[in-house]
Amino acid sequence: MSQFSSIVQDVRSLQPEASIIPDNELRAWATVQSSQGSVVNNRRSLARILTAAREACSRALRIEPYDEQLLGSCALVHGYVAEMDTGEGKTIVGALAAAAHSLSGRRVHVLSVNDYLAERDANWMGPIYDLLGINVSWVGQLTPSSSRKQAYSADVVYAPVSEVGYDVLRDSFAHSASEQVDPTFDVGIVDEADAVMIDEAVSPLVLAGEGEIDEDNFENATALIDLLEPGEHYLVDADRSAVSLSELGVDLIEDHLGGINLYDIENIDLLTRINLALHARALVHSDVDYLVENGTIRLINTSRGRISNMHRWPDGLHAAIEAKEGLPLTTPGIVLDSITIQDLLLRYDLLAGMSGTVIAVADELQEFYSTESGRIEPHEERVRVDEPIRVFFTNAEKEDGIIHEITKRHAQGQPVLVGTQSVAESEHLADQLSAEGVCAQVLNARNSAEEAEIISHAGQYGQVTISTQMSGRGTDIKLGGPDESDRIRVVGLGGLAVVSTSLYPSRRLDAQLLGRAGRQGDPGVTMRFVSLDDELVKAHMPGFMRRKLQHRGRNTPARELVDMVLSSQKIAEALRLERHRSTWQYTRAISIQRQAVIGNRIDVLHDNDEIAHRVHHSVPDQAKNLISKRGWSEFKAVVRTVALYVIDNAWTSHLAFLNDVREGINLRVLAGQDPVQEFHLIALREFDGFFENVHQSVCDLVASYDVEDQTNATHQLGLRRPSATWTYMVPDNPLGTPEDRAAHNVQRIARQIFKRD
Repeated sequence: MSQFSSIVQDVRSLQPEASIIPDNELRAWATVQSSQGSVVNNRRSLARILTAAREACSRALRIEPYDEQLLGSCALVHGYVAEMDTGEGKTIVGALAAAAHSLSGRRVHVLSVNDYLAERDANWMGPIYDLLGINVSWVGQLTPSSSRKQAYSADVVYAPVSEVGYDVLRDSFAHSASEQVDPTFDVGIVDEADAVMIDEAVSPLVLAGEGEIDEDNFENATALIDLLEPGEHYLVDADRSAVSLSELGVDLIEDHLGGINLYDIENIDLLTRINLALHARALVHSDVDYLVENGTIRLINTSRGRISNMHRWPDGLHAAIEAKEGLPLTTPGIVLDSITIQDLLLRYDLLAGMSGTVIAVADELQEFYSTESGRIEPHEERVRVDEPIRVFFTNAEKEDGIIHEITKRHAQGQPVLVGTQSVAESEHLADQLSAEGVCAQVLNARNSAEEAEIISHAGQYGQVTISTQMSGRGTDIKLGGPDESDRIRVVGLGGLAVVSTSLYPSRRLDAQLLGRAGRQGDPGVTMRFVSLDDELVKAHMPGFMRRKLQHRGRNTPARELVDMVLSSQKIAEALRLERHRSTWQYTRAISIQRQAVIGNRIDVLHDNDEIAHRVHHSVPDQAKNLISKRGWSEFKAVVRTVALYVIDNAWTSHLAFLNDVREGINLRVLAGQDPVQEFHLIALREFDGFFENVHQSVCDLVASYDVEDQTNATHQLGLRRPSATWTYMVPDNPLGTPEDRAAHNVQRIARQIFKRD
């Protein structure tokens, strides 16, 4: 990042001149030497624009950006992903960069992880933009459809990245141009860049339409699973990513159903529902993966510790969990279209980002986005003390250690922030502390609406705050309380103490939590507690380490125990990267085909003269009859209505087919074939002739249109579109990886063959 230091020095030298410019002349002064779109390549213009933005921030917010923030803004303007520690003022960094782009004539989206941050930052930074004559808006889940188009027309738009994706999907199924909101993909600045660009990169955003569901079948499958005992009738993998029926389990269910063979072709749907019910029972847990609120299932985003309002589980799993909880079943939905967050972000002409933990994924950002990364050192030297990891043999021992540490520090008055992995764990720990006379504030998915208030008080004298994941919380913890009135006393106690109750599957998530202590040169201390019974350790510890541990037992040196748990974490990270690469490879064919289909659909939606002429040529008699009685405009309208229906229906069917192929493609390994290559070949073969088939279907429907019937084409031709649509994000691998499921399918089929023989 040192390459931008000279620009920062230029800003400093221009500051005296900018300080005497009247408010109403600041924009003109900033842009006097710039031309549209040239800011990245013109050092003098960029320095002048950033000087004006810095001056606007100083006047409007009474906050004077320091050199490190200007350095970060330069990095974002040039398309870098910048690492800046927690508390370094990334919100202002993003606003200065967005203003610089806007003043050079570009359109900017500042992409956040949730509605709260989008609204907060747009309103907080709004005075800077107002002073520079820049229009700013924000979009969230509850933004009315009627307001979205206007919001996206602003110079700078703050929005959750998922919401922009949903608008893209809704636009792709719009019936008319007036229904589209048209987000402009010019400059994208991503907050919490590693979480969005890496952790959620291949999570599909989905547009779904109403389907059908048989409640009795799911309830019956759930009742069958209730008969089973874990370890005897079903087995869970070591990493808890997959579950399968044992032979005893299969026998019990088959006997209960009158001696049927679950693996006969006619029972495949039943077997699928049983497996979904089993997955819901064994692998998806209330107060960990979801909450039950007001009679509905609400998914928890474990990487953010919040309710995911727009998330659903796919493939019938959501209905299986509702059946498990005895709730009314929601419609499973038909996938009309989907797009991954990575494909969405790659639409931007210039993509940049910022986060507290970037360098660890710098290679991945280069691999998947061709984006450079760098670190900007903090404004004040870090004085935080990071204590060594404490490893315990059992969860009970770990919990005792955590309780002892918290109560000791609380007795001294030192504020303590405790990071937990789930709603259930956070509430259990709060109960344990209460029994010791310590009253803790709990922040989890149940009360995330109060997060700003709870987090802002976490630095008060004697405060104990228990939270699920801290990434993306967006509120600074100030020592001595929100107004820092008691700062001196808390500093004297060592600042904020952060306690982590276990390792996350990613070192970056650990760093996000620990980074809450010692912000901007404050004192602070961090402690990490790990048990060998933790899920992360049990699932990923290497076999040779496990054998060494079994041999040495409690005589294992503490240093080796730390190596074991850190190795487990590194393996979890490596597996995530491999899943990312694998999923990304599988989506390439679909992404290219989607672009072609959407391009064709846009042509039909906005100017359908060409397709109207082609239909006229293919069914001339019907076309002439329709034109003579209704006119050319009505003929084009009928063709457009029919064409949009046929394109949408064909694409939905194509996606469903490829999803089915994806489920079983890994079995091609048994034949010595490359599953990814075979999937692409199948996708290409299936897509071959797509547009020719669409054209033929359009012609057939137009030919069947009764010109004398005054009913509109939609009703007359039975063009049934979904009566309701909704959007949601699919969590990462909710049913385990396709490879896991394929392997279990092979094992089950083999068992049944041997059983028959």
